Amino acid sequence: MAAADERPVEIDKRDIPLSGGRTLRVTEFGNGSIRLAVRTGSPYVVTSLEQIDEGVVLKLSPGREGSNAHRNWVRDHGDGEEAGRAPMV
Repeated sequence: MAAADERPVEIDKRDIPLSGGRTLRVTEFGNGSIRLAVRTGSPYVVTSLEQIDEGVVLKLSPGREGSNAHRNWVRDHGDGEEAGRAPMV
């Protein structure tokens, strides 16, 4: 077993082309973990992480200034009071 300060061994790396010249890089490690990296694009914000059936779904949204990521979260998870407010401009 690797010490806590050692990086796990990289097993495989795959690039998936996306629109707009972006690339999603998926890296698999020997300890079973994976890393997702979006290359050539705006910073991204994690907007949801869900356990569905026997898998996990991770949703990312562009996090550039003016992003709706925060407002979308409030709309989808608000208790009704926040969800009914007009969007901030």
